[in-house]
Amino acid sequence: MTSSARPGALQRSTRAGVGVLLVLAILNAGFLYFLPARAATGYAWAIRPPISAAFLGSGYLAGVVATALAVLAARRWRSIQPLAVALVTLSVGLLAATLLHTDRFRWGYPPTWVWTGVYALAPVGVVILARRQRAITIRPAIADPRLRLLRLLSLVFGTAMLAGAIALFAFPADLGRDWPWPLTTLLAQATAAWIAMIAAALLWCAYDLRRGHEALIPYATLGAWCLALLALPALHAGQITRTGAPLIIYLGALIALIAVAGLGVTRAGRRVAL
Repeated sequence: MTSSARPGALQRSTRAGVGVLLVLAILNAGFLYFLPARAATGYAWAIRPPISAAFLGSGYLAGVVATALAVLAARRWRSIQPLAVALVTLSVGLLAATLLHTDRFRWGYPPTWVWTGVYALAPVGVVILARRQRAITIRPAIADPRLRLLRLLSLVFGTAMLAGAIALFAFPADLGRDWPWPLTTLLAQATAAWIAMIAAALLWCAYDLRRGHEALIPYATLGAWCLALLALPALHAGQITRTGAPLIIYLGALIALIAVAGLGVTRAGRRVAL
């Protein structure tokens, strides 16, 4: 019996699909996070100021961590399952933002069609692969009691983030005014999609986390996302237009999430087998 045929094992088709996502994440992270000023003219739509491009790049940078661990280290579906829920959430959010602002996109620019195609097709592909994986995966009936605090914190933070993401997507102009830097309505809704993605992963972990090894990839991803975002006010200090409460809330939320991420990674154990 091959490893891909074992109950709960990560199938080759799933690993290949995640490999494609890894390549896309590397390309987007490299461009948006490390060359954010170029996003004003070289992306699917004009992203200004550069700190907003870097914010989106932070998500892709975290995606590099998630997909690299999935491709190179994961052996079991349940180790990467929260990423599937997160990707579907992100794809739906970004596709909706795209369709609501078609006039802002550069449709004569080929990467724009790649952007749209990826987020239109990703949910379909994820659902197909997830159904195949879940058909050969047994969900443990009882969760490890050492995960109770982590699951509770994930529920609290996930619920709060999802509520915030929905509000920001629904009222981008009003709530965007309280962001630490300027947001257009399109950028506010794209930002909301990334926040909703993290919220979905946390809520899934709160619901379904059963064993310590299942925590490593989602919480390492969360930690990478938060650290990348935490660096933005220092890297782009001149673009912060709202200090005081907006910046304090932004930094405080990230620090709290880093603590949750640290707890999740430690619950996975030192010699975790994914």
